[in-house]
Amino acid sequence: MDTHPPIRLKAKQARAALVACALAVLTYAALRAQPSPQIRIAAGPVGGSFYETAQQYKAHIERKGYRVEIVPFQNTSEIEARVADDRSHLDLGFTADSREGTSNAKLISLGDIQLQPIFIFENRHTASAHPIRSISDLRGLSLVLPPRNSLTVDTMLRVFSSGGIDEANTRIAFYPLGEAIARLKQGTFDAGLFILAADSDLVADLAKDPNLVMVEVAQRDALAAQLPYLSEVTLPAGIYDLSHNIPPRDTKLLAATISVVARRDIAPATAYAVLEAMREVHRRRTYVSDAGAFPRYSGNGTQPDRLVDDFYRNGTPWIYSHLPMAVASVLDAYLTPLLALWVVLSALNVVYEMERIRALGHIALAHAAIWWIRRYRRRGAVPPEAALSLARKLAGHLTPEARGSARVLAQLRRAIGH
Repeated sequence: MDTHPPIRLKAKQARAALVACALAVLTYAALRAQPSPQIRIAAGPVGGSFYETAQQYKAHIERKGYRVEIVPFQNTSEIEARVADDRSHLDLGFTADSREGTSNAKLISLGDIQLQPIFIFENRHTASAHPIRSISDLRGLSLVLPPRNSLTVDTMLRVFSSGGIDEANTRIAFYPLGEAIARLKQGTFDAGLFILAADSDLVADLAKDPNLVMVEVAQRDALAAQLPYLSEVTLPAGIYDLSHNIPPRDTKLLAATISVVARRDIAPATAYAVLEAMREVHRRRTYVSDAGAFPRYSGNGTQPDRLVDDFYRNGTPWIYSHLPMAVASVLDAYLTPLLALWVVLSALNVVYEMERIRALGHIALAHAAIWWIRRYRRRGAVPPEAALSLARKLAGHLTPEARGSARVLAQLRRAIGH
């Protein structure tokens, strides 16, 4: 009666269980390497520059298979902190490079994307009696700004401080962006101050309003020296309306640098998708910057990141630009350990092959020793001691388990003991 079938069955079951475990591990590893299919962008209020930029990103990123959700914030100065907050479940957002030395270990900078000028629009009636020529001329007027916890206000309060302006000597009101612009156009306030992209529809609408005047303030160099995150830009004459020459002359303004920050744990595939969208959206000429000036990367304000730095130097890696996102993510996650394993296995294989060559050499020498000894035996002569000594050494080195050596070892021992 054959007792082997149960043993064979158990062996097959063990192999099947091992294969199933291996497949489960590989499946888990592949799924774990996949980026989240959803990206949440923290932007400014609907209709603002940040929101419009986020919409442009959304169009590019969703072509790669992601779902993009834009989360508007009235209080834009909170965006950076909210992206860093694990409970917010936000992946990236916009910020102004206005807090020098600020560093959050949970965030990385994806680069600077544009310069947004500080626009000051004065009521034309007020301008005729009290024209604004410097920041200090704002003192005593009624001013409207976006919400208090916005990047505009965060920057403007610093500017006001340098001009001796505060809420004790000047009426300053804070409203949601749309309402602030509406109240300014209605004449409720003497002037409004906004940090917006120069090509924003909101700015174009304000510039074309016959009841408002775009202000160019003096002492720009002094302000930029005191607040290094600001730089001077020139808005070309007629950029908003060539036929009516709006603005009527080249207008020099101060502008804040706008950046994109992301969570440090953002998946590489997601980071590359966002970086490519940034490059597509911002590489063109704008009203205040040349083509190719943005996006740019300095790593300032947040922890620098090797992935982002490499993107700006070399572009998207080959695996992410040529392979499906799922495949590229798996390769990126496990290519390094797989290469290390391949090197180790290759080294072991070299050792194994060298051992095989050594064993084959011993077998070849054993055949030679056997032939030498037998040659003397056939003549009836005593084999030389050198031949017998070589045979003894080879018999000590050969192992019966080695392929082809068992038979040779037996012949060698017979030749020695004859």
